Amino acid sequence: MPDGRGRRRTPSPQPAPDHRSGGDAGRGPIRGSPAGRGNSRFPPGPSRRRSGRLPGPARRRHRRSPLLSESARAARIRRVLLTALAVNALLAAVKFGVGWQLGSLSVLSDAIHSLLDGGASVIALIGITAAARPPDAGHPYGHRKFEILTTIIVAGLLFLSAWEILGAAVGRLLRSAPAPDFSLGGIALLGLGIVANLFLSRWERRAGLEVSSPLLLADAAHTRTDVFSSVLAIAAVAGSPFGLPWLDPLFAIGIVILLARAIYEIFIEGVKVVSDATRLDPEQIRKVAEGVEGVRGAHAIRSHGMANDIHIDLHIQVEEQLSTRQVYEIENQVSEALRQKFPGVTHVALRHEPRGTPPEPNA
Repeated sequence: MPDGRGRRRTPSPQPAPDHRSGGDAGRGPIRGSPAGRGNSRFPPGPSRRRSGRLPGPARRRHRRSPLLSESARAARIRRVLLTALAVNALLAAVKFGVGWQLGSLSVLSDAIHSLLDGGASVIALIGITAAARPPDAGHPYGHRKFEILTTIIVAGLLFLSAWEILGAAVGRLLRSAPAPDFSLGGIALLGLGIVANLFLSRWERRAGLEVSSPLLLADAAHTRTDVFSSVLAIAAVAGSPFGLPWLDPLFAIGIVILLARAIYEIFIEGVKVVSDATRLDPEQIRKVAEGVEGVRGAHAIRSHGMANDIHIDLHIQVEEQLSTRQVYEIENQVSEALRQKFPGVTHVALRHEPRGTPPEPNA
């Protein structure tokens, strides 16, 4: 029940029943559902028609992304990361061998990229293990931000590798170092590495979207940049018979540019979470809340968190003559409607106010 200030915080959700199937009979109907038409328990509001029924695409999207327990989600992420670690370790060994034999800075830079991708997977495994721990007295909202912390560390490692590659490439340009040796076998091995990285990147990205893991999505981004860097390394080796010593370090600088883009995207996503940047559009949240019968307005809307752990705070306005039980049912319906519309929502904090209360800004 609401406290003296009219504010209540709903617990972390279980998979919400579909109001169309009658599973929410105990919570009261949502406006726009068959059970909600003609409902007389709440005083009539404005004449405009509201609907709490979610759009078809939103319902289908929710069914395609079933809620996983934290332990199942962590186990899925660990399997993907262990596979990525094994693939990157093998690719790094092959590229180091080819780069050392041919004397190619581009290939050695590509090997360092793969090696750091493997190191990033190790750090990510440590981070996801910490993030999967259940909430406790010291961390009532859980430990999921450890995953974001790990993501930022991964970005830092990539920055160090990019800096080292850039320094070596500039040094070769200034010294006019000789071009690397040409080898069809080396080119073939690098080509196989590209194919492996393409499959790994697509698999990681698909898994990251399915479990809403920024860590897997970041790792998939690393793997994609590894594909492009391998292409540049092959081009540098293939161009060696033409006697162009500047081609290898120039392509190595191109690899650094690709790394810099990946680093920026990963770092910005992590900063958005730790700085509590707005996660959802307040206007979309307001429309969903006001679509529930009995809600006469919504304001002071805020959201933050990770893509799979979104917290929403908002005030809703209701008629003054409603009973505590009626307000309680309205709040439950608002919370459920928000979770169905935005599957990543895990906490909804509501405060009810009398209709006509001056609205507060969303920020």
